[in-house]
Amino acid sequence: MPIYDYECAKCGTIFEVIVKRGERPSPCPECGSLESKRLIAAPAFHIKEDRATARIEKRVKSYLKDGNISGAMRFADQAASMVKSDKVQRISDKLHHKTGI
Repeated sequence: MPIYDYECAKCGTIFEVIVKRGERPSPCPECGSLESKRLIAAPAFHIKEDRATARIEKRVKSYLKDGNISGAMRFADQAASMVKSDKVQRISDKLHHKTGI
């Protein structure tokens, strides 16, 4: 069953509800109002760190193979800021060390 975020139209409280298909959400936990609208939420997904790291490493190598060192560094830096992995950070650091930038 999906979890949705709702905003109460009466008091503005934002709350989460597990809703079965075709079922109305439960009343607002603050004021009890049944008037609420479903909010748009970002989908939640998780990529296993080892698979993400391997894909990042492959893409960096692809940039380097094509001679695009600045692209490799930019991609590695961005990946290091988004993926909390020591290996990804080491890839970025190694590129900076080798290029002197």
